[in-house]
Amino acid sequence: MYIKKIVGIVLFCSGIGYLPGAHAQEGKKERNYLYNEYQHRGGEAVFNGLAQWRQERLQFITDKMAALPEATKAALLKEADKAMSFTWPALRATLYLEYRDNGNRSNFEAAQSERRRMLTSLVVGELAGGHGKYLPQIVNGLWAILEESTWVLPAHVGVQKAGTGLADPAEPIVDLVAGETAATLSWAQFLLHDGLDKISPMVNKRITYELQHRIVEPYLQRNDFWWMGWSGRLVNNWNIWINTNVLQMALLSINETDTRSKVIEKTIRSADNFVNGYPDDGGCDEGPTYWGHAGGKLIEFITLLNSASGHQLNWRNNELIHQIGAYIYKMHVDSSRFVNFADASAITIPPPHTVYLYGTAFQDPLLVKFAAYLSRLDNPDSMQIKSPSLAFFIYNLEYRDALLAATPAAPYTAVNWLPNLQVLSMRSQAGTAKGLFFAALGGHNAESHNHNDVGNFVLYMDGKPALIDVGVGTYTKQTFSADRYKLWFMQSQWHNCPTINGVQQQDGRQFQAKAVQFSNNRLSMDIAAAYPATAMVQLWKRTFTFNAAKTSLDLAEEWQLKEWKEPFLLHFMTALPVDTHSAGKVVLKGITANLTMTYDPALFEVTEEQQAVTDGRLSPVWGDHVTRISLKARQQALRGQHTVKFVMSR
Repeated sequence: MYIKKIVGIVLFCSGIGYLPGAHAQEGKKERNYLYNEYQHRGGEAVFNGLAQWRQERLQFITDKMAALPEATKAALLKEADKAMSFTWPALRATLYLEYRDNGNRSNFEAAQSERRRMLTSLVVGELAGGHGKYLPQIVNGLWAILEESTWVLPAHVGVQKAGTGLADPAEPIVDLVAGETAATLSWAQFLLHDGLDKISPMVNKRITYELQHRIVEPYLQRNDFWWMGWSGRLVNNWNIWINTNVLQMALLSINETDTRSKVIEKTIRSADNFVNGYPDDGGCDEGPTYWGHAGGKLIEFITLLNSASGHQLNWRNNELIHQIGAYIYKMHVDSSRFVNFADASAITIPPPHTVYLYGTAFQDPLLVKFAAYLSRLDNPDSMQIKSPSLAFFIYNLEYRDALLAATPAAPYTAVNWLPNLQVLSMRSQAGTAKGLFFAALGGHNAESHNHNDVGNFVLYMDGKPALIDVGVGTYTKQTFSADRYKLWFMQSQWHNCPTINGVQQQDGRQFQAKAVQFSNNRLSMDIAAAYPATAMVQLWKRTFTFNAAKTSLDLAEEWQLKEWKEPFLLHFMTALPVDTHSAGKVVLKGITANLTMTYDPALFEVTEEQQAVTDGRLSPVWGDHVTRISLKARQQALRGQHTVKFVMSR
């Protein structure tokens, strides 16, 4: 399951990284925490002991592998044996061109990812006790990857001057998968250098050459890759994800001191653009699924710098970075369910090692215990070590014992308000998933991986979904194009939001929540500005009042229209069976409890509509359909107010 999830992060979570009309990060502050620490401690001199660090890392990994239980090593060897019969698939030009010709990105990405997954299994098997058995097949895999015309995904190559199509070898591009590939090759070379030389010295020479040509040169020569943070475009997980992989490559594989120093320094300066754009509350506008490759990569990045500098570089007193880590448990519902605003999935398991690194870096027991909790979810058979990538395998190897020793516990904090991100989560009782869980957001419609969903909210009963955010489907060419909001699950009418005068919310920074306030279990906001002028709406104030003791939520709305065109609709999404037979009442029938929604039947008539779910990313979460409940206004008034109540009962 975990391997599929990590491979899927490329298939599902490697969009172009910005949306049409996206702006530079709002409120970007020139904090430069990373570079200031680097300069303060002496700059490149802090890495003078890198040769010794490499030796110690290699010995540490060797010792950790030797200490694994025999059953664990046997399982790793079994996976490597399977990979011995793998035929490295051709990455045909026509397969690459499918994205240009019909928008399909999954077919190429699956074939490309399979190569890297098999290589990882083989390298891990060799470390587990291959004694040279797997080296010839490892070289086959390395050579196949080294001979790829590009490591860049078809969906990302369009930034080259030649545009979308086949890759231009004269213009190397650095994207997410190019960075991931660079890290994988660097780890393979670092771990098996001498063994590769025994097969042929050309293998290590070719790795070094391709890393220099495809990664180092474009990385140092160009500042116009949008994700670096100097082009004025929105910076998101791409920045820290790529910079972390480039940093790994520099520390593990670049032997020329001056070049290595330049790469390391630039990764630090670029990564500052990521941190500078974060709100003070540490909130991730991309959602919990992306957090593992946003905040999760940040802690990997600073941990690498800390370790390779002999612990001269550290940010243990930086509260913003701490809050970036704490965000992940604030969005936790129960088990593998998380609040899934933006392009996040309702079911995900953040990488446990990243949560653990935050916990230890900031001496935060909540994060340490949560990391142990997540590790049990991810790997119920704690004797096994998953290896979705070489870097992940090393992290899992390194922190396996610590995670097993830690007490697993989810924080289940009662109230989490992120005022900058304008996201709230609350639960009936701290310390347990039992009862009612509520989350809502304000924000704006130009956030990274945005859905038009200002004012959206979700409800869970005993950790199970009742009112839902459907999430995002499998990424295609359309997902990150001007037609993004033609996808039904991106539209406000398929979120728990109103449709006003027949008009939905619109994308863009100006379409936002205003007058957002939270106090005493009450969240209010005016979402009128999230709608274009054609909606003719002057005011639409939503007020959520959460009553923990009564496991209930009141949604009160006050509204004012400039003109009446057609009845407004209040939409509510669910995957539960729906009973609308009683006037003024809708019952959602859950497994352990029911959610009763009450409304004034004099003001509204209720309808329900099923939406088929056929997407391969959404159907495992919600089944073959979801249901939209709509309350349709009966009156033609220009102003009014109403309340919809939600009560959980057993």
